[in-house]
Amino acid sequence: MRARFTPEEPEDASHLAGWMYADLLLALMVIFLATISFVPNFANSSSSVTTQIKQISSGYNYNRGLSLVYNGFDSKLIMSDIANFKVKEGLPEDAEIIYAQILGGFDVKKESADKGKLRALEFSLKLSRENPELFSTAATNLGSNLLLKENEIALRLTFVAKIK
Repeated sequence: MRARFTPEEPEDASHLAGWMYADLLLALMVIFLATISFVPNFANSSSSVTTQIKQISSGYNYNRGLSLVYNGFDSKLIMSDIANFKVKEGLPEDAEIIYAQILGGFDVKKESADKGKLRALEFSLKLSRENPELFSTAATNLGSNLLLKENEIALRLTFVAKIK
């Protein structure tokens, strides 16, 4: 009679690892849920924990942003346009810009959209150099728009009041 062949290498159980991991997580979840006690608080006792949550007034949110188109870079004109917008819309003086979109124009017949983005980038660099504190908290998005002429830059700004 011939001897039975037994393999020398150990069995490979790696195909069961995923199931063992899932069973382990299920067991931990059952233990966690079993230890939670759902006890209602029927009385407002002085020993109950209270938290203070600062409610944000709806006056901090503004529905309209500022959209302007410029033919060139003029820092003083941009600052006066922003100041006039704040006064016209009744925004507080300390309202800050949280979002700025700068779109550069380009000539569709001669240039690609990348040229408009490059113009927007140049405009944003000049803007941040001239007024670094104005756009310090703003998220900036650069792009191009084929509706703008090649010498035009569109500036869209969103404001929010500082939380005190």
